[in-house]
Amino acid sequence: MITRSLWTLILCLATGTFAFAQGKEKKPAPPLPPGPLTVKATQEAKVSGDILCVVPIPGTGKAYAGGSKGKISLLDFDNPKSTPDTWDAHVSYVSGLALAGKVLVSAGSDHKLIWWNTETKEKIREIVAHDKKWIRGVASSPDGKLVASVGDDMVCRLWDAGSGKRVHDLVGHDKLIPQTFVSKLYCCRFSADGKYLASGDQTGTAIVWEVASGKQVGKVRAPHLMQFDGNGHSYGGCRALAFSPDGSHLALVGNIAGDTSTILGSKALVHIFDWKADKETHYLPVKINGFFESVQYHPKEPWLFAGCGAGDGKKVVLFDLDKKAIVQEFPVGRPILDIALNASADALVAVGRTKALRWQLSK
Repeated sequence: MITRSLWTLILCLATGTFAFAQGKEKKPAPPLPPGPLTVKATQEAKVSGDILCVVPIPGTGKAYAGGSKGKISLLDFDNPKSTPDTWDAHVSYVSGLALAGKVLVSAGSDHKLIWWNTETKEKIREIVAHDKKWIRGVASSPDGKLVASVGDDMVCRLWDAGSGKRVHDLVGHDKLIPQTFVSKLYCCRFSADGKYLASGDQTGTAIVWEVASGKQVGKVRAPHLMQFDGNGHSYGGCRALAFSPDGSHLALVGNIAGDTSTILGSKALVHIFDWKADKETHYLPVKINGFFESVQYHPKEPWLFAGCGAGDGKKVVLFDLDKKAIVQEFPVGRPILDIALNASADALVAVGRTKALRWQLSK
């Protein structure tokens, strides 16, 4: 199976080859006007391999990161020369992390959900979940009492964070795309009040669930997030999603044209819905040869962060949703596979290929 990380490497190489074949030199992008956020400091932590997911530790300059080598690392951005505290976690990729109080839950391509004691790094429990399919994402509720996971069995599951017992099986995503090939379930995220949970799949469909009852209460679709090439290959999908701070809107991100066209000039895409009304409010294509792989709202301002993986993106962008435009960029120089804004919104962490950065921010 070609993974997201492998696609990123293939597409980066392909993009460079294409530019050389055309004999065109890439011109530097014109500088953007000063953005609404001031970077007080940029910190970098040592990493090895592709870092696929990250979760900051509240009230600290540290974060947990999971990557392509099956390991979890504790990164200390306040001590960038320190060696990360790293331990073996999964057989292959660590594709998701969620922090629920003092418990860390990791998800892997080895079909396992694993609970970790963050003080001792000891394994609390291990569950083979999602019918032995790739578990692609995991999220914790704001109160830390629940954990959600999504896998390629196309089921979103809710778990009690303390006991590990299954609370709900949330079934509603189609197992096949319209062309009758197997689909994928990429991501999940809770609303800030913990009342709702959203999950997003390869067809660009997101379903909103009521957490207490497990009932489906909303469904939206961004059709441009998936492409089918006619040769049995489908590309793209809703790679990440996020609720607005008040829970009324849902942002879905990915790429308009899909993997194959990152060589030819595709556009990364942010698509936002009033999910209760199933109404599009924002359609924000950006001429970046790559996917938006991660997304997060600012908790107080009408702003949205999106991180670009694959192709030529290699940066985090900040949208002003009132202006429906990018107002600031945070260049990284390599594909970004996950981002996380801390609760006070004064630090932004981005991880990707052999890189982990933390920007300290102020208005």
